[in-house]
Amino acid sequence: MSATADITKYRDYFRDLGKDERVEILAIPSSDQHTIYQRKVSYLEQVTELLGSNRDLMSFRYCSGLNPFISSAVIMPEMHKLIHDLVVYIHKNEPDIEKSILVFLPTYHFLEQQWILLKPFSSSFKVHILHRSVDTEQALMAMKICKNRRKVILATNIAESSVTIPKVAFVIDSCRSLQVFWDSNKKSESAKLVWVSKSQAEQRRGRTGRTCDGQIYRLVTRSFFSQLEDYERPAILRLSLRQQALHLCCAESRAINDPKVLLQKALDPPCPEVLEEALSLLVHINALERRSPRARYEPTFYGCLLASFSLSFDASVLVLKFGKAGMLREGILLGVLMDIQPQPILHPFGQEILFKEYTDSYYSGDDALTGKEVVFMANFCAFQFWQQSYKDKFRLEGLKQLLHFDDIKAPELLLHNTEEQWCSFHNLLQPSLQHVAEIYEDILNSVHRFRPDFLATSDGLPLFYEPFVPQHACLLTCQQNGDIDSLTADNEHLELLGEMRKCISAPFVPSNIYQLNVVAENLATIMKEIRIEYIKGIAGNGHEHDDSDGPHIPLEAPLCKFFVKGRCNRGNECMFSHLVHQRGPACKFFFSLQGCRNGDSCSFSHQLQQSTSISDQPSLCLPEEGADPNALLSLFPATPDGCVLVLDDNDFQFSLSLSRLYDPSKIITTSSLPDGSVFHPPLTGVRILWGLSHPNQTIIPKAGRNNPIPWNVVGCVMWFPTFGGVSEYNEEHINLLKTFFSYLAVRIWAIDAKHYMQVIVTMNNIRFAQLQVEKLARESFFYLRESFPLADSNFGGVADTMTAKKPTVLSRPVCYVFDLNLPSDVFVGEDATKLSKHMRRYRRNRPPGDDLSSK
Repeated sequence: MSATADITKYRDYFRDLGKDERVEILAIPSSDQHTIYQRKVSYLEQVTELLGSNRDLMSFRYCSGLNPFISSAVIMPEMHKLIHDLVVYIHKNEPDIEKSILVFLPTYHFLEQQWILLKPFSSSFKVHILHRSVDTEQALMAMKICKNRRKVILATNIAESSVTIPKVAFVIDSCRSLQVFWDSNKKSESAKLVWVSKSQAEQRRGRTGRTCDGQIYRLVTRSFFSQLEDYERPAILRLSLRQQALHLCCAESRAINDPKVLLQKALDPPCPEVLEEALSLLVHINALERRSPRARYEPTFYGCLLASFSLSFDASVLVLKFGKAGMLREGILLGVLMDIQPQPILHPFGQEILFKEYTDSYYSGDDALTGKEVVFMANFCAFQFWQQSYKDKFRLEGLKQLLHFDDIKAPELLLHNTEEQWCSFHNLLQPSLQHVAEIYEDILNSVHRFRPDFLATSDGLPLFYEPFVPQHACLLTCQQNGDIDSLTADNEHLELLGEMRKCISAPFVPSNIYQLNVVAENLATIMKEIRIEYIKGIAGNGHEHDDSDGPHIPLEAPLCKFFVKGRCNRGNECMFSHLVHQRGPACKFFFSLQGCRNGDSCSFSHQLQQSTSISDQPSLCLPEEGADPNALLSLFPATPDGCVLVLDDNDFQFSLSLSRLYDPSKIITTSSLPDGSVFHPPLTGVRILWGLSHPNQTIIPKAGRNNPIPWNVVGCVMWFPTFGGVSEYNEEHINLLKTFFSYLAVRIWAIDAKHYMQVIVTMNNIRFAQLQVEKLARESFFYLRESFPLADSNFGGVADTMTAKKPTVLSRPVCYVFDLNLPSDVFVGEDATKLSKHMRRYRRNRPPGDDLSSK
């Protein structure tokens, strides 16, 4: 619990626990062993007196009014000047430079304005930034390194409780905050500047007085502060309840899956009209359904899939719409980038022109996209560039290490420093890229658990592996820091050297690859579709629960001439229309990710246009249909000399079924059991290889061991991983899968660079998601091309089974088809020679038909 929480409110809420229960408040006194530091609070009156400023009209200059109910929280230039003077005053009058100054400002823009004023004093103190778009770990590390100058930290709400800043002796509190509200005009959540509550101010006060006496300067008058709200409004009363209502409806227990009942028992019950609006929207987009007016809201398959994502509501909808368009993996990346901060491309604080150069080197823009969408597309390209130009080379080194090509340290030992340097050269943040990759895998595996119908069109090679993609070659140069302030440097050493190494081989991503025009077009279309669905969903509610006393204005009411001039004071009671944009052209921003910031004052239309090309009914995501045996049979070799290799078919049920549908003479089956140890049905024509443990003997045997498999004629490999019936996550399972893909990649590489081999892994879909098999395959350049349920009735079941906890998740055996896509530059030169040499060393005798040693 926070020290500034309303304890009495919690006590009263839990008062009626039971007959023999009661709630008490226990106070734990401070220990006498620790020094208790003093915290002195000063208000605007004392600050202006301290600085010798004119106290006349100071409430209107710095507070915009006499009380917070009629005063705007916008920070005027006079406030920035006051903070600047106060920082300089503290610095001059406090001899101990280890005592830091923490300044609370509400937004990135205001941080930037304050930084510009303080920049000329960088020789006296070093300015640090704490904002969600800045890498917090790097910022805190820079604070620890800097010891020869006083630290001035400009921070937003993130510094209230999310981080601990050492040796803060002074806190300058602007008493403003940025809070997110549901904006009914934009049909999205919007940020708004507000005055802090007293509890927030106390939380900021607690940032100092920990290691020394503290001084807090609140830049409002004492009387103004006394009129602030005691506590800020809870998020449940400010935001749309779409995601919360959906999660509750998806809950397994019927005791909590009725949001109308449960949320009314919350500590702060939300407005019933807001909840009704959220439920109406969820029904409109087919995430919820209701069989009768009195029945409960039930989640659809689409709703359960939405609720399974660890993303915001809008980002989750975007992912599934991209999936329906056949671009699931691209949609996941864009959805993740919508939610995370900081984003992968480095954003030098206060240098928007330089940031524009960084984004242009990855994506040059599109006329159909707005500002935010262009930045997301640039970060989308940056992530794929990192995967192709850096991660692929690292993966390739891993395959080389598998056969000890080079007597160097394992690549994972060298990854950290090398990757950070490479990212720095290309203006990228390595922690952000890793964060995107982790969330990407989480979302992708959730899709594999549910298996929606669009998976059939959403698998395949990632877009950044298009043919003839130019390979990036770094051209590094040393650039002088020049005007780049020290706060943008990663560490003190870069600042002392006065130069930074950068890659100037730009653009890093050419505009004609990755199908960027298709992705950008889909992004613009889908964002417009989402916005239209929200408008129709809320409008479809009919305002049945609107209990306002004002009259309802018909759409064709004449325009209010006073509203146009900004003088109408009747609000909802006005009998004339305030929709000045009613007949105007469509607002480009309203239907975008950014949204329109002008609300009702926008001169363009926020209404649906008759000519819109978006379908009136949202597309519904359905579960995957039944299995088709031809889906598997169509993947088997059609050439006379091609054969199918079945690994680990210990009960031979699959091989027997397959021999009835496919030429038995083209089937090779391996078993780890010794010959004759178990009864097996007659497999006439099928070649059985006994006593081969997988993968050490089936793919790459140990030195001196024979490999009886004729790999050069194998056109398809089928593997049934055996996990011994264990249902929980197991590191041994991970290692087994890693070994399979890495060994097989080397084997295919050694046979022939152009040898094509289908790789089909058949396992339970829940286990596939649990073990993140698709990620493990990508580490060895295997990419999931397609997946489909195994036809149990035709080929028999799979021993590996798991139980689905959710009724919307179907647990079933699935065939996952992988293609090997090695980088084109590994097929020739010294690597191929080394590979042949080491493969010959691993085996002495070559079985008939296997010409591996001559490759």
